[in-house]
Parts: sequence; structure tokens; C-alpha cells
Amino acid sequence: MSMAAFAAVVTAAGVVVSVVMSSRNTDNSWLPLAVAAGLVVLTAVAAVLRTIEVRNIAYQIRTHDISYRSGVLVRRVETVPYVRVQHARIRQGPVQRRFAIATLEVNSAGPDLKIHGLPATTAEQLKALVVDRAGDLDESQ
Repeated sequence: MSMAAFAAVVTAAGVVVSVVMSSRNTDNSWLPLAVAAGLVVLTAVAAVLRTIEVRNIAYQIRTHDISYRSGVLVRRVETVPYVRVQHARIRQGPVQRRFAIATLEVNSAGPDLKIHGLPATTAEQLKALVVDRAGDLDESQ
């Protein structure tokens, strides 16, 4: 479960508990304040974890493959050899276009690779490099 999904579930649960508890006739005037404080703490923890996650993201272009490392608690390293690359594309949503960042997607005959948050010019250069190297390998075989 992603951090955003976790935050949404906890927020929804907090709202439901707050509504149920405030509908009873007991004195629960502290409950909305407790829910709000919990949401502030959860948001702060999510922001810190996201900052750490962004600092741990890395990619590496090597002679025969491209690798991508991500994760904080669970580290992942994905590697796609150029000989398996079938397609490379760049995706930009409206928010990404506003901040001039992009996602490079490399589709392969195996697991696909997505590198999020690249500067748009870097994404274009990496795409050209991946396509060029994948094409060179196809011609040599």
C-alpha cells in the first residue's frame, strides 16, 4: 500500500470514528481535536518518509542495461537489459508539465521500468540513449 493510500485510509477512519463518537450523548469534545492532531502527525510522518524516499531514488545507465533503485523500508533494484527493450516513452501529466518533470517508461520483454521525477530534458536524453542502445544491439545480432 502506498503512503498516499495509507494516509487516505487513516483519514477516512478518523472521520468515521469522529462522527460516530460525536453522535453519542457522551462528552467527547476532545475527539475532534485528537483526530486533527493525529492527522497532522500522520501528514508529517508521510512527508518525512517521502523526502527520505526521494533521496534514495537513483538510476544508472550502463553498457548493457539500465537500472533503477528505489524504496526506504523495502529497497528495490530493477534492471532492464537493452536487448529486452521493446519500447520507451515519456509521460507527463498536467502537474508534471507545470514543473517540467517527466516519467520515463521502458517497456521490455520482462518487467517494465518507470523512472519518475526526471527533469524533462533528462528524460528525453535518456529515452534517446535507451532507444539508440537497444537499436544498436538489435542490428548487431
